[in-house]
Amino acid sequence: MKMQPPYLKSLHLYMLRLWQGCLASEAARSIRELRDRFWPLGIRLQLTCWYTGVLAIIILCSGAVAYKHLDTSLESTADTALNLRIQQIANEVSYRNGHIRFDESIGDIPRLSSTASPSSGIAVDVDASSIVRILDSKGRVLRATPAFQRLSLPEESLAQPLSGQPWKGTVKTSSDQEIRIASQALTRHGKPYAIVQVGESLKQLHAVLHQEVVLFVLLTPEVLMMCALIGSWLSMRAFAPIHKLAATARRIGEGDLQQRVPVPQPRDEVQFLAMTLNDMIERLDAAFKRQQRFVSDASHELRTPVAAIRSKTDVALLQDLSPREYVGVLQGINTEAERLSRLINDLLVLARADEGRTLLAQEPVQLDFLVKTVAANAEELAQERGITVEVQTPQPVTICGDEARLIQVVMNLLDNALIYTQAGGHVTLKVEQDEAAARIIVSDTGQGIAPEHLPYIFERFYRADPAHQHHEGGSSGLGLAIVDWVVRAHNGSVSVKSQPGLGSTFIVNLPRGTK
Repeated sequence: MKMQPPYLKSLHLYMLRLWQGCLASEAARSIRELRDRFWPLGIRLQLTCWYTGVLAIIILCSGAVAYKHLDTSLESTADTALNLRIQQIANEVSYRNGHIRFDESIGDIPRLSSTASPSSGIAVDVDASSIVRILDSKGRVLRATPAFQRLSLPEESLAQPLSGQPWKGTVKTSSDQEIRIASQALTRHGKPYAIVQVGESLKQLHAVLHQEVVLFVLLTPEVLMMCALIGSWLSMRAFAPIHKLAATARRIGEGDLQQRVPVPQPRDEVQFLAMTLNDMIERLDAAFKRQQRFVSDASHELRTPVAAIRSKTDVALLQDLSPREYVGVLQGINTEAERLSRLINDLLVLARADEGRTLLAQEPVQLDFLVKTVAANAEELAQERGITVEVQTPQPVTICGDEARLIQVVMNLLDNALIYTQAGGHVTLKVEQDEAAARIIVSDTGQGIAPEHLPYIFERFYRADPAHQHHEGGSSGLGLAIVDWVVRAHNGSVSVKSQPGLGSTFIVNLPRGTK
């Protein structure tokens, strides 16, 4: 026989393993496809399966416990009957002058009349087929029924009674029939003189256990099926409101944010879910409206400076202007370009803040010096408008935060105060502190804010007085929104108090902690 080269044998093994791997991969893929096709059960069916499975485990465990308890109880009943037999025989055996004597009722072979155990209700019948044996203290058989001669008992059945402890056990006959045996010594003055052994077949008890097992096996599937149907019906009833919620949510998802999920009357989890969905839809509707308003306002704000730039350039191109007039046109274009740049920068700041991409520095900031610096930079603009700016910083105040963003907060608040304060007015910047927080207070004597506008004053592009929308040097409409974001990013809060005709006061609270 010609031997194969080693490399051919290795190649064959490799091809075989590769083929086996392909078969295993294909089998796994087929199993996954079958699982994905038939297993995607609904929650209702999954709950029914889980409920039925758990109930089956409980029934099986309960059945096993009940079977063990019934077996022990029947065995105890058999032991009670055997003890009663031993007492009956003991009453008919006596020990006199070193000899064991039997009453005439026993005879050569024990034959006891039929009686019953008062505790078990099972008849005790000792006849020619009964299992009875009487031995002396040396183990010699004195009396025995024929049935006992076919039994083989362990040595403990004699040794244990002689030591003063009754013995009970189960033995098997040659035909595998189980016999329950009780062995007990008869004593006189504390010394054993005879041993009585009686037995009873467990065939009847096993028949009772077998009947119970058969009944359990027949009834369990029917009970599980009935419970599964009831569980499915109950889960269907429980999930009916969920289907209604899903249908309504589907219609809302198509764009109708004015609809609301019906809230059921019972105070349960479904009602809580419906209320939560309605609350979420309310917030979505409000956010969608804010987004629409934001896009509309942003496009309008961006269009205004662009239109101004185009109109000025058109005038410069179509008309023959003097150099001085050209300078005026370019200055106007520059003003609108600065306004457009400021608006785009503010939009970029808020967009990054919404995405969570803006990281704030954490460094010591001398707040009183910061406020003085911002006020000094705005002094020229305030003088042009005839407005007095006053700074009150009784003592140095230091917090931990982002200095650049905090400068933006003070600048926006001061710019807002200068825009809405008439000539001859007064703006006050004040810095205070206590143990927990530092405060920046910006007050003005301007036109004030009507109460109905106060809840919306920090929204984007919101203006309480549209007349100042295109005020020269006016803000982008995003200043207070940026103030609100920066302050909240520092774990602080900003609030406003105002009365129409008396001015407004903005209060910024900033924690003094390091983080």
